Amino acid sequence: MKYLREMILQLAVQGKLVPQDENDEPASVLLEKIQTEKERLIQEGKIKRQKPLPAITEEEKPFDLRKGWEWVRLNEIYDVRDGTHDSPKYQTHGYPLVTSKNLYTGKLDLIDVKLISESDYQQISLRSKVDKNDILFAMIGSIGNPVIVDTAFSIKNVALFKYYDSSLSNPYYLLLVLKVATNYFKSASTGGVQSFVSLKMLRNYVFALPPEKEIPRILAKIDSLLALCDQLESKLTQARQTQEQFALIATAME
Repeated sequence: MKYLREMILQLAVQGKLVPQDENDEPASVLLEKIQTEKERLIQEGKIKRQKPLPAITEEEKPFDLRKGWEWVRLNEIYDVRDGTHDSPKYQTHGYPLVTSKNLYTGKLDLIDVKLISESDYQQISLRSKVDKNDILFAMIGSIGNPVIVDTAFSIKNVALFKYYDSSLSNPYYLLLVLKVATNYFKSASTGGVQSFVSLKMLRNYVFALPPEKEIPRILAKIDSLLALCDQLESKLTQARQTQEQFALIATAME
């Protein structure tokens, strides 16, 4: 069942789950809108202009692109940052400092999270302010486990994906891309006992961008197919339990 779920996500990012609509604006239009907003933020001094990203090579394109889709690097349409590299002093009260250890199976676990002072929180926020609907991605240790943010905190050893324009970016599609990409990042990570994926590697990751109006159709199809997987898994579990009960009865009657 795990393989089936993974296959659904893989087909989704390749544009093979839903039929295409020829009336949809191509992804190139969405990309242009995002680039326009990105340039506006640069001109207003809200973000820094970064070095040009390398051109996407044929070797980086893992499948044939669907009509209307575009090959892009993550940093072309998302502001990819990381958390503090310092080690602030921990407090008994204050703001959570989220690390890779707090990202677990797609959820944020704050039970044993360390707390820092408001001044440290404000200082870290100058570099990597975490806002609602941003996405976190573990860079060290257990790489991956992308999580959508729903509260305020600071981060360390975690990548932060922000939007140049939230109205043009669906956090659940980015979450999908990162889930599918996790195995790639794990295999490409460096380090010995503790694996590490660099910010540069994240920023340069290539994926296929769908037309803007196709994204919600893809996500809806994923939800329906994964719900069917859940139902099938539940029925298989019930059948297995019934089989085990019959086996116990048969053994008792021998």
